[in-house]
Amino acid sequence: MNKGKGTAKVLFVVTSCDVKGDTSIPTGFNLSEVTHPLEKLEESGVIVNIASIKGGKAPLDGLEDFNDPVNAKYWADADFRNALENTLKLDDAKAGDYDAIFFAGGHGTMWDFADSPAVLRLVPQFYESGKIVSAVCHGPAALVNVKLSNGFYLVAGKNVAAFTNGEEEEVQSTNVVPFLLEDTLIGHGANYKHSPNWSNNIAIDGKLITGQNPQSAASVGLAIVKALKINTDGNADSKPAIAPDFLSSVSPTLSKYTVEKLVGEVWERPGLSKHDRCIVSISSLIARNHTVGMPHYFSKALENGVTPGELSEIITHLAFYSGWPNAFSAVGIAKELFASKGILQAELPSTDPLRLNKDEALPGDENRLGFIQQNIEPMSEGFAKYTNELLYGEVWLRAGLSSRSRSLATVCAMIAAGDIQFLGLYMERAVQHGISKEEMDEVLTQLAFYAGWPKIVSATLVVKEVYEGIGK
Repeated sequence: MNKGKGTAKVLFVVTSCDVKGDTSIPTGFNLSEVTHPLEKLEESGVIVNIASIKGGKAPLDGLEDFNDPVNAKYWADADFRNALENTLKLDDAKAGDYDAIFFAGGHGTMWDFADSPAVLRLVPQFYESGKIVSAVCHGPAALVNVKLSNGFYLVAGKNVAAFTNGEEEEVQSTNVVPFLLEDTLIGHGANYKHSPNWSNNIAIDGKLITGQNPQSAASVGLAIVKALKINTDGNADSKPAIAPDFLSSVSPTLSKYTVEKLVGEVWERPGLSKHDRCIVSISSLIARNHTVGMPHYFSKALENGVTPGELSEIITHLAFYSGWPNAFSAVGIAKELFASKGILQAELPSTDPLRLNKDEALPGDENRLGFIQQNIEPMSEGFAKYTNELLYGEVWLRAGLSSRSRSLATVCAMIAAGDIQFLGLYMERAVQHGISKEEMDEVLTQLAFYAGWPKIVSATLVVKEVYEGIGK
């Protein structure tokens, strides 16, 4: 093959297993999960080699759709067919020869990827040298047992997408495969990200790129292309929202305080993660419709662990607390940022996502329902309807953002906007979602610089009363 003309090289890995365990049911790798990402990489000039666990001829899973134009194009390509007939044995591959490794799916992977010595050796070499590790559908079977040099599973604490239990059930293989990918990934500490069955869905966590199913294969390929460009070009630090020399031209003292106090001290204070500080800041900006700072702080958020999906969810969530016009302003700026960073639609939450457990997401919600029924519904049936059915029946239950982060974004937006009449109720929920008094101390400190001192004075009295009331 090697149709790419650039210097970047990616190793594709497919299964050598041609039978599903002891069932005599034939299997192998999924063709579209090779061809679709391969097309995206070769269009960008990337060189691709194909390996398999045993080397030699790689078995197809028998589910090929040759009406698919991408499959048909590659199946008619003699070089591609030859590469599948003569795959490199994975034992012979060297991480130093490639910039990324990609594991294609197909049910065969469930029998020979997870415990392959070559997989367990190579994947940490790629990952710990800052190279891309990627997989799609059943391909993440290669990742389930990989441990890094620190002894922890690679997937622990990482955003990972893979074939779901529901999809496995639909193809009637739940009791055939040796383990369920979803359960095993979660059991090894992964932050498992999935959308409704057969939806295009990928998860990106630094250099780890994974996709849910065959429908996600092209998106994984595009994500690899984007990540390879980052490796080549470097990832420049965010520029200040307003440059210090610009501030100095009018207020040298403001410039000094910005650099020394806000950036140099407040952002570096212990007690609150950079991820959470970014949520605090962007929630304040959206609530006050301060668009000047959004490009910088949205970008800063992505650099500090806020995923594109989380940013998308925060904007959607705050539309209900700050108004649709403010959300539209944020969307316009986020759209340009996503385009500049090559963020794909498949990285964003589904319009019909998984739902969180209501009792955990909305503890004590019966009090809110009683208040709405007694005080709001008699005056505005429509407002009560959309509050109960949409805001609390859907938005607060969306799994694209943790309940803790929703609470954090909500209380920050309310404080920034000066809406403290019901702040106590939302603070009680935030405490139940795990925001400690020490963390809230830092939230208020951070917000003072973005929303102004008077709003924090008023909010602090409410927050103080909440924590004193629960003895925390």
